Amino acid sequence: MIVNKKAFTFVELIVSTVIIIVLTSIWFISYVDFISDSRDAQRTSDLSKVSSSLKIYKQKRGYYSPPGDAFYILNQGKQVAQQGKLNKKVFLNTLDKLPSDPKSDQYYSYAVTNNKQEYQLAATLENWETEIPLLEWNYKTISKNILPTLILAVNTTEDIEIHDWVWTGSINRNKFVFNDVEYNLPYTIESPYLAYHEWTTFSWNLARAEDLNSFWQNNDYRNCTEIIEAGKAISEVGTLEEYQILSNTWTLINVECDFVPTS
Repeated sequence: MIVNKKAFTFVELIVSTVIIIVLTSIWFISYVDFISDSRDAQRTSDLSKVSSSLKIYKQKRGYYSPPGDAFYILNQGKQVAQQGKLNKKVFLNTLDKLPSDPKSDQYYSYAVTNNKQEYQLAATLENWETEIPLLEWNYKTISKNILPTLILAVNTTEDIEIHDWVWTGSINRNKFVFNDVEYNLPYTIESPYLAYHEWTTFSWNLARAEDLNSFWQNNDYRNCTEIIEAGKAISEVGTLEEYQILSNTWTLINVECDFVPTS
């Protein structure tokens, strides 16, 4: 009995090769996405663990540990926050080792209010190749137009002015990092791993952040006196600036405060 063995034609070989290439490409892309998602999950877990450790630290000490290699954020020269790195200079007894970015090994960003009673942590997520910031925080702003967050997309250890009336401040205030808002990043995923600013404006960034509920606003105060008595004022006495307070209808409204004592 004679059996005819039919060989692959040239066209069939080409089709088979193309199918193998396509399937391999799909597998590779899926694998890369899986690795990227895993690293993002690790970053989220890292910030959550550090946040818990920071709260334990504050319960024992009465304040949050200051950032490492910190600089001051200034509002017309007034120190309103400290921003730096979550590096070896930050002492948290409940963690054997402070985490760093799982891909770049960069330190996460870390900032506290000037009285060290509120904090923010920041990482960058790969997010399917569209990098976005991830923030973990308990900070609530009392003036969204002065200090909406505590993290700036800057590469410096020098103090940073943010007031709109100061030329450098009018530029620096465009660099606030908001959760999930892609325009400003605490650092990039790829080398050189520096903070990234897309040159969008402050008002543009803030509007985008408000759409995404990317920051918290404080609703504990009903007037300017309560703000300054709580130690929450972030402008100099005598300087008129806009804050948000709780109205009689339980909504936030804008008021101007100069914090000058009334006789």
